[in-house]
Amino acid sequence: MLIHQYDAETGQYISSHLADVDPKNPNRWLVPAFSTLDPLPERTPRTWPFYRNNAWTLLPDHRGQVLYRQDTGEPAEILAAGTTPEAQGLTEIPRPSPEHVWRDGGWVIDPALVAQRAREAAMVEFESRMARARQMNAGKADAYAAGLLSMEEVYYFRAWSAYQLDLVRAIQSDGFPETVHWPDDPVPFEVACEPALAEFEARMAKAKSFIDGKADAYAAGELSDEEQYNYRAWSAYADRLTHTLNRETFPNVVWPDEPLPYVAPPALETDPPASAAASRDAT
Repeated sequence: MLIHQYDAETGQYISSHLADVDPKNPNRWLVPAFSTLDPLPERTPRTWPFYRNNAWTLLPDHRGQVLYRQDTGEPAEILAAGTTPEAQGLTEIPRPSPEHVWRDGGWVIDPALVAQRAREAAMVEFESRMARARQMNAGKADAYAAGLLSMEEVYYFRAWSAYQLDLVRAIQSDGFPETVHWPDDPVPFEVACEPALAEFEARMAKAKSFIDGKADAYAAGELSDEEQYNYRAWSAYADRLTHTLNRETFPNVVWPDEPLPYVAPPALETDPPASAAASRDAT
């Protein structure tokens, strides 16, 4: 005769063994405490016998099964029979991705978490780009303010400063971080400024054709009226050209107008000769 032992507190089946004969009564079997002669029920998968209310019942048994925490998705397991994964905050379904959360009995994408991850990734990109831009201008602010940088250095200082401003505008724009448009790196100096510099050289060459080699003659008053006009007008034009290259907007240049051509003043009327006046009076 088999007897079946169960846990004193939970009723969980522990083991089975042959019963001993009662030495005082050979016709009776000895049944220890927390044991029963009631036969075990037929088990189904994921169940375990429990003896409760003087009868065997089958309760869930998920021991040894790989399960996952519903709050974090991390692997977990149940160490005791008699409970379900759901009761322990577990599930048999692995978490598809870190963007999934457990809701209403299943894993679903969490829009808030997706947005958070997108923002974190975008801010990492922002910080990386900003650090690079700041490095490009490192130690040049005072030199720029003092006018000590070359034209090329000034161009890149302004370009990388504008790039930093565009970065800030990118993360402050509508739709960030779902849609973000990072600014392009500054265009190389040669590409951005070559057309403007070529135009400057052409205009300056024309101005010099009117003023080169004439400074001393102009100072000595040895130039004709037209030459004096051209010297003054084209000298002022050359100064405006140079100032244009130093403007904050370079290489986006608004060129000054060229001087108007020289126009000789009208000849002054003179008094007629005395003989002619006397002849008119006689008439």
